[in-house]
Amino acid sequence: MKAHEQARAVAALGARFDDAVLTATRALYAPHVGRPDGVTIERDLPYGSHDRHRIDLFKAEGAPAGQRLPVVLFVHGGGFVAGDKLGAPPFYTNVGKYFASHGYLAATMNYRLAPAYGWPAGSEDVAEAVDWLAEHAAHRGGDASRLHVIGQSAGACHVAGYLFDPALSRRAVAHVRAAALMSGFYQAIAPLQPGQQAYFGKDATQYPLRSPIRHVEHGAVPLLLTLAQFDPPGLASQTLALATACTRALGQCPPLTWLEGHNHVSTVMSLGTDQDDVGRLLRDFFNKDTFQ
Repeated sequence: MKAHEQARAVAALGARFDDAVLTATRALYAPHVGRPDGVTIERDLPYGSHDRHRIDLFKAEGAPAGQRLPVVLFVHGGGFVAGDKLGAPPFYTNVGKYFASHGYLAATMNYRLAPAYGWPAGSEDVAEAVDWLAEHAAHRGGDASRLHVIGQSAGACHVAGYLFDPALSRRAVAHVRAAALMSGFYQAIAPLQPGQQAYFGKDATQYPLRSPIRHVEHGAVPLLLTLAQFDPPGLASQTLALATACTRALGQCPPLTWLEGHNHVSTVMSLGTDQDDVGRLLRDFFNKDTFQ
């Protein structure tokens, strides 16, 4: 299936997201993801003490000795209560393999899930994973001074919390060169959906404190914001609201990209296929000279 045919099939699913759309999108993209040939994968490296504190590392074979590769960490979604770096092969091995094949030391991570672990566990786990990469990347050929983070959906919320929460933002500034937040959830407003409530809690008076959007003034890491053409309207509005909040707090709007022909998950599932619009966007952003 060619890229334009995939885009038409995604459009036919509509601007919604549920288990049926997730399953259908996986079926569209899975046959077109390249195998991880030429990429070395280290699975389930512990970055913390919990069973979910695990990272997979990806590196292209044959990289020149002594070369220090830029580093990228991908944080998956899952509605705060689900999701896994190996949830439905080839996803999200495709993300690590894609960036490794383009000259990165790439990582995918798991994190603790609600309801057992509510706010701010996800953001704390992102902080722990980044700290681990900053310490260990050099031993595997990575350059910790060029460390980037991508969060998608609930993963974008956790990354945003890491970047903006005053309890964590200094750690982010110390290590992260740039970050991409893709189709995320940034502002908890009652009534919440069950998975959102499992993470943010039932006490609506705490939602402002726990919403990343309310703390953007503490962010100092360059951002790329993306939303998909077929994101559900409620999710798309979250990214637009974050862009507005950043503009007001920081005096300028971060790069904001509308991804034509994509739904909530096709953006990351397309990585490693012939449809390279999202991958190229992310690589171009991370390669900006202004981040040097």
